[in-house]
Amino acid sequence: MNKRETEELIERYCMGQLTPEELRIFEEWRESDADLSQAIDDHRLITDAFLVYAERSSVKKKLAKIHDDMESEQYRFQAPMKVITPPVSKVKTLWRKHKLIAIAAMVSIVAIAASVITFSVSGVSGNKQQSAYQELRREVERIKRSQKALIKDINEKQDSPIITEGTFTGSGFALNKEGYVLTSFHVVADASTIYISNEKYAQLKMKVIYTNPKLDMAVLKVDDESFHGFKDIPYSIRKSVADPGEKVYTLGFPREDMVFGEGSVSSYTGYEGDTAAYQISIPLNPGNSGGPLFDAQGNLIGIVSGRNSSAEGASFAVKSKWISEDIKEHSDEKISLPTKKSAMGSDRAGQVKKVRDFVFMVKVMN
Repeated sequence: MNKRETEELIERYCMGQLTPEELRIFEEWRESDADLSQAIDDHRLITDAFLVYAERSSVKKKLAKIHDDMESEQYRFQAPMKVITPPVSKVKTLWRKHKLIAIAAMVSIVAIAASVITFSVSGVSGNKQQSAYQELRREVERIKRSQKALIKDINEKQDSPIITEGTFTGSGFALNKEGYVLTSFHVVADASTIYISNEKYAQLKMKVIYTNPKLDMAVLKVDDESFHGFKDIPYSIRKSVADPGEKVYTLGFPREDMVFGEGSVSSYTGYEGDTAAYQISIPLNPGNSGGPLFDAQGNLIGIVSGRNSSAEGASFAVKSKWISEDIKEHSDEKISLPTKKSAMGSDRAGQVKKVRDFVFMVKVMN
């Protein structure tokens, strides 16, 4: 027998897969060959170590799931942002082919990982992870307090309370003076109540006018008797397609305050070659969905729709060209689109100052 055949025979022996006749011959061989006996003991040692590691990993996953379930019941904040996860690679074939080598390698990895984990928990890495988690917790608590104050105010003005706490938030922006607002479809899907707000408008109730799930877009309209219209929209919708390398920026609400993000167009197409979207090099977070994407001149060129979880800073936005054409062709209402270019010619800070009153946090309640 060569080495590989011997290893396969040892594995079958340890797993109890030998026939009675094979087992008898193998036992006689083992008694007469000290090297074989030692190889069997080594194999069992490695296998047992791997099984212990697998058992510990299973327990750790179960504890993590229990922890996540407990957290989700009290603190989880579901800000809608499509997170695109690539397909998981298949490794079963390689595992079967190199099982013995993999087991030995895993034992070594376990020993190394134990040392690294110990260092990380007590060192700088652990502090960074803990800080990030705490920051998210504080943000959730602030949102809850804000929602509760809003709900209390609304309910006190009505005969019977009907408003519940918000489920999640996104972003949106004005389309015209009449109170039409554009956001992502997945932000308002299945919503029972929708509000928008920013520094200028404390709270405006909205209703859904038109949606297109394929383009991930939704048109809302202010449903508030006290509303008398927006001012002139300072940007226009760009009809031409932006080129890779063009500078772009976005405004949105991944937290309670408006956040500015800057980058460039990375590709003519979005995720998996989607021709209706751009890929952009702006790091975005949950809550940015539905926000506007502007070019360097302050023209609207897209609406933020999602990000790639496996690529740092790779995000996507539906092209404004598709959005404007779809609204004109399919919407039952005649919705005018912005044509002003008063933001053009200003520097970046000046553009943001002009358009910020027309970008909103979209609060959804189910």
